[in-house]
Amino acid sequence: MWFKNLRIYTLAEDFVVPENIEQRLQDNAFRPCGRQELASFGWASPFGAHSELLSHQVGSSYLFCARKEEKVLPAAVVNAELDEAVLQIEAEQGRKVGGKEKQNLKEDIVHRLMPQAFTRFRSTWGMLDTELNIVVVDASAANRAEDFLGMLRSSFSSLPVKPLFSENPSELYFTQWLKAGRAPGQFELGDEVELRDGAEDGGIVRLRQHALTGTEIETHLAHGKQATKIGLNWNERVSFVLEHDLAVKRFKPTDILLDDQDKLVDATPEQKIDADFALLAGEIHAFYPQLVGLFTESN
Repeated sequence: MWFKNLRIYTLAEDFVVPENIEQRLQDNAFRPCGRQELASFGWASPFGAHSELLSHQVGSSYLFCARKEEKVLPAAVVNAELDEAVLQIEAEQGRKVGGKEKQNLKEDIVHRLMPQAFTRFRSTWGMLDTELNIVVVDASAANRAEDFLGMLRSSFSSLPVKPLFSENPSELYFTQWLKAGRAPGQFELGDEVELRDGAEDGGIVRLRQHALTGTEIETHLAHGKQATKIGLNWNERVSFVLEHDLAVKRFKPTDILLDDQDKLVDATPEQKIDADFALLAGEIHAFYPQLVGLFTESN
């Protein structure tokens, strides 16, 4: 278990983790969809279906897993049924079917086909750290992270958070690092960047597996392009891509970091999750303050 994406949200300074976390989470525990339900969303155990625990704590960090079930009806199937129903009515009654009637017919078709729908499951992992005062969600899309936060807010009754942000546009910092040919502190430039022209119809250049120093990069910068996402390496332990909204994508451990992980012999699933989360939480505990430090005036 390793977070591939980090969407980081800062908590209000006076936030306190409520008592009886497990009971609060149980009130929003995942349950399968009913026959006519389109979706179901709730907490699942980080340790798998065989466990009733809905959270796991290592030091100041809490691990959560939200599970979503969705019923999926292919639009082509619904539309084909709708077209057939419309044609039948128009042929039998000699009249056109209006928009509102079509919508009602479509809803009836969806209701009738729902028991035959495909089922899709998806898990979203997240952690809360009371020392750093942050919530981190493993989600590539902001709306998926917001769903997770909404469920946590419902369980805790209150969750005063705001997305991590920089006082100045992040593009200014990214571009400054490229011009300097280095990143501050324990960060190094990676091998990926997105450069955009400031004009409304300006060009976009995306480079992957490419050195972020040299004549080609300098030429794009000289023509006014700014970096809107940039690949970085941190402390020889993780590599990642930092986006303009400070979302961390493709957060990958290096071999050096993986070598530091305890190798458990005949580990139970619980022990494996515990070890993995301890490793992840420890890295984020060291990584987060330095990430924030990238956007201070001194840099």
